[in-house]
Amino acid sequence: MIRFASLAVCLLLFPLIPVAHHAVGGNYEAGTVVEVEGEVTGVLWRNPHVQVSMRVTGPDGTAQDWDMATTSLSNIRRWQMDPNFIAVGETIRVAGNPALRGEHGIYIRNVLTTRGEEVLLGPNIEPRWSNRIVEMADSRRLGQGDPSAPELGIFRIWSTPDNIPMLIPRNFGRIAENRSKLTPSARQAVDAFVWERDNPLRNCQAKGMPTIMEAPYPFELRRDGGDIIWHNEEYDTVRRIHMSPDAAATGQPESLLGYSVGYWENDRTLVVTTTKMGWGHFDGLGVPLTGDTVMLERFTLSPLGDRLDYTATFTDPAIFTEPVTLAKHWVWYPDAMVETYDCTRAAED
Repeated sequence: MIRFASLAVCLLLFPLIPVAHHAVGGNYEAGTVVEVEGEVTGVLWRNPHVQVSMRVTGPDGTAQDWDMATTSLSNIRRWQMDPNFIAVGETIRVAGNPALRGEHGIYIRNVLTTRGEEVLLGPNIEPRWSNRIVEMADSRRLGQGDPSAPELGIFRIWSTPDNIPMLIPRNFGRIAENRSKLTPSARQAVDAFVWERDNPLRNCQAKGMPTIMEAPYPFELRRDGGDIIWHNEEYDTVRRIHMSPDAAATGQPESLLGYSVGYWENDRTLVVTTTKMGWGHFDGLGVPLTGDTVMLERFTLSPLGDRLDYTATFTDPAIFTEPVTLAKHWVWYPDAMVETYDCTRAAED
């Protein structure tokens, strides 16, 4: 049956949680939470979101089928959590954000298992029912890197801490401070954007530059001859940074990831200029991008090698009234791996 504080439908304010995948914010109501209890009828462990089906029996004895989603399989792996907390045939309780469209949908944040353990599926989530908590490993929850191998330099696998904001603020073009940095035509594009119609991320459509740089999944920086490869787990993205002094974007075609040329400013800072970005989106939520946009990136390694600081500055007179600079950082976990993403298409993405 559906369980709430008073055994009736209840909508509660939910803690503010960074949304790692734009499809979540577009399909679920982040400001409220519902609880549901029922029998698991199906589980699909997949990217970009694990899918859970549940049969819920209401107070009148009528059974209803609920379709639910939660974080990606990649996130569960990188949080070092055992995915066996949900199995077909078990009766579990879940809490999460209700679907914006459709009556029986939830984005799951909390799971109470048949063993009485409560699984927290994300950062900054408070337990609701149990003191037997299953959550991400302490190193992931605290977002602290390992300083034990400074000799590795920049060439290693980097991870996004779960306790930092997204690189590109959600709804960038609808925040007054950021909106003032957009040209009138760019603001018009934002106002005309309709998620259900214009979402560029549905059905495993790969992200382009620059939005792929905010991907929360591990990535590797490695040498490939004289160039540098940036390989991110999300959508199995491989980006080449051309390091030859003769490398130039002149005559290059536009592409999803653009054309990147880099150089070393010193032994700890890699500077990269990317142009020819043909994805057409700055944030995937209405702010456009043109092939003339110039993106200047700086990757700066900490002295101990446990942190990689990153800034990206964008200039394009057709989109921005002034240069826009965004920042984030990554940390080094020795056990992190870049896995196969293997995105599976689904209508709700």
